[in-house]
Amino acid sequence: MENLEHQAAVFFGEKEYDKALEIYQLLFQGNPKNEGYAVSCGNCCDAKGDKEAALNYYNEALHLNRNSEAALLNLSTIYYELNDFDRSEEYARKALNLNKDNITAWQNLANLAFCKADYNQALDYYQKMYDINPNSYLAMVNIANTYYNLGKYVSALEFAKKAITRHPSSVAAHILAGNILNAMGKYEKSIDMYTAALDLDNDNSEILCSLSEAYHASNDWENCLLYTWKYLKSVPEKTNALHLNFGYLLYECFSEKSEELAQKYAAKWLKLFSDNKIAEHMANAILKSNRLQGSDNEFIKETFDAFAPDFEKTLADLEYQAPKLVYDTLKKYLKTSLFTKCFILDLGCGTGLCGEQLKNLAVNRKLIGVDLSEKMLEIAEKKGIYNKLVNDDLCHYLENSEYFYQVIAASDVLTYFGDLTKVFVRVSRCLLPEGLFAFTFSENEENNSDFFLMPSGRFVHSPSYIERALKSSGLQIISSERHVLRNEAEIPVYGYIIIAKKPELAKQINS
Repeated sequence: MENLEHQAAVFFGEKEYDKALEIYQLLFQGNPKNEGYAVSCGNCCDAKGDKEAALNYYNEALHLNRNSEAALLNLSTIYYELNDFDRSEEYARKALNLNKDNITAWQNLANLAFCKADYNQALDYYQKMYDINPNSYLAMVNIANTYYNLGKYVSALEFAKKAITRHPSSVAAHILAGNILNAMGKYEKSIDMYTAALDLDNDNSEILCSLSEAYHASNDWENCLLYTWKYLKSVPEKTNALHLNFGYLLYECFSEKSEELAQKYAAKWLKLFSDNKIAEHMANAILKSNRLQGSDNEFIKETFDAFAPDFEKTLADLEYQAPKLVYDTLKKYLKTSLFTKCFILDLGCGTGLCGEQLKNLAVNRKLIGVDLSEKMLEIAEKKGIYNKLVNDDLCHYLENSEYFYQVIAASDVLTYFGDLTKVFVRVSRCLLPEGLFAFTFSENEENNSDFFLMPSGRFVHSPSYIERALKSSGLQIISSERHVLRNEAEIPVYGYIIIAKKPELAKQINS
């Protein structure tokens, strides 16, 4: 029997869990009152990922011996993993009733408190672990992490260093120490810790990300982009959010530090991820390429879905003026009986910043908003200012709309289009005779082109191009005013608020 137990233990140690389980089951069948064999069977099932079978074996062991510490602890742990925190706590406390120095039971209670963000309670429990065994690496690293989450960085660093001394090859302890030093503003020392962690595990993408952030905080753009690029390449799943963050970082580098450095990585990015629409758009913008005629829908949707939670605060910080400019200018031209109250379309309505202004001009809340970002529309919906909100590409909506409008507004929307001809043609289609089209555009002060993709990823346009494109679409400018639309990197961004009119039906027929 001892030989079989030894053989099963060897199989378990070698992660041959099926073979180990087969032997432990034979032993348990021959000794059905042996709680240890039941626990061992449960351990094999748990290791295989079969939580239900593991629970059955642990409960069977507890039925054989209600004071089985091993069964109680394993039940506590497995219920914790299943997010059944009440049962997990119940079994941990039962184990402590049998042995108040059971370090695993204290750890389980501490982990439960930590998951509930009750960090002070978690700290008390982790401290119990440390008091029982002052050499416990797990106690040290968890105390350090809990102090870190409480913002008590000096104490956190003390225990992180103790954990490193106790376990010098611990990647987690080095990363934690780096995070603590980073939070304290000691970037050079945090970089040293992250570098030491990377030496221990050079395939760890978390460390690459942390190094990138630390170098960014210390304004070392060369190393910041080096490690961000390594991180981008190392992460198995290249999400659009990851590409967006890289694009924003390149733009920040371009604006604040080095155009050449930003363009170097933009070229690499475009080459390696040429099939990604976000990389295509943002890299071409950094490279000042003129090959894009507009923003891809995937880029727009992903950008604004990510941007939605902070959208309004960010624009307030930029002193964003476009919605008010659209409203103030538009209402000057809505004095005839035709426009006492009107049916309005808000193109690219976003979170409803322009709609909040336009609602005063709409009859019976006949205000429709269209936007490509679901997340932005969710915020707009909560404001209750629109009669209808549509999740769609604005060109597709205009081409297929069953409605005709007296007013169509586009506040800071056309900046995501280069060639505006197809937009203007579709706007003209949806306007009633004498209807008004109110919009803003950013002025191209970069060169003499009709439109140009700026490093920010936004298009700017020349006033002469706007006039030609409107005219070719059957629309006539009746008002053109130059204003500061917003700030960007603390620099005023100039543009125009345009009111264009669709001719009366008789004039359309005569023309």
